[in-house]
Amino acid sequence: MLAAASAALIGIRRAKTEAKASQKTPVSRAVIVAPAETLEAVRAAADDLRAVGRIAELEFAVGDELAVTEIELAPVEVN
Repeated sequence: MLAAASAALIGIRRAKTEAKASQKTPVSRAVIVAPAETLEAVRAAADDLRAVGRIAELEFAVGDELAVTEIELAPVEVN
């Protein structure tokens, strides 16, 4: 479970980096795709992923390999 959750978190962090956003930027929605058996492990760690990745809505789909296929960053408030 730890390896699958770590790989998912790396994907989320990579998406934030590619968007040139801080790692502290909240995520409105993220979709994680993985083979069924890997997806079970990721789902088991969903609460931790939401907390660490600051993710409001986390969705899962079965696919060939573990990947974060969609990510929507929350709007950044400017003071």
